[in-house]
Amino acid sequence: MSGLPIAVSIVVRRAADDSGSTLIEAVVAIAILTTAMASFAGLASIAVRTIALTRERTVAAILAAQKLEELFAAPRALSQSSPDAVSHDETGFVEYLDAAGVVVGSGVASRGVVYVRRWAVSPLGADAALNVIHVAVSPCRRAVAAAGECGDAAGSVRLATIRSSEMW
Repeated sequence: MSGLPIAVSIVVRRAADDSGSTLIEAVVAIAILTTAMASFAGLASIAVRTIALTRERTVAAILAAQKLEELFAAPRALSQSSPDAVSHDETGFVEYLDAAGVVVGSGVASRGVVYVRRWAVSPLGADAALNVIHVAVSPCRRAVAAAGECGDAAGSVRLATIRSSEMW
């Protein structure tokens, strides 16, 4: 029976050695989980921003399509604009809209401006009976709007079509 006390002391000694490595394993596991959670938080932030930009561009595309439909339904011949009226404010070819797409005023300073919608109607060079219609809708960023301008080129949605002037 002399071998029994030795075996018991070896088992007790091994249990004491494992408790130290368990603490280190727990600290490493917590560090790995913390790093993973920080990475997921960063990804969540990027996802939220991407969803907001996608929504903004979708609304802009809908507002541009609505303007095209409005221009197509016009019973009269449309007046011509300068070809670059979609890139600057030209009287009669710009509207400032709120988040719901309702016209809110005639300038950037108007209350509730979220989008600017510009359009241009110009004859097609090859055939004067054909008109090119460009519609651009851009979000108004606060920093840019404060400078008296509106329209973010990066977030802009542009639609274009060609129509015969006889159809109007």
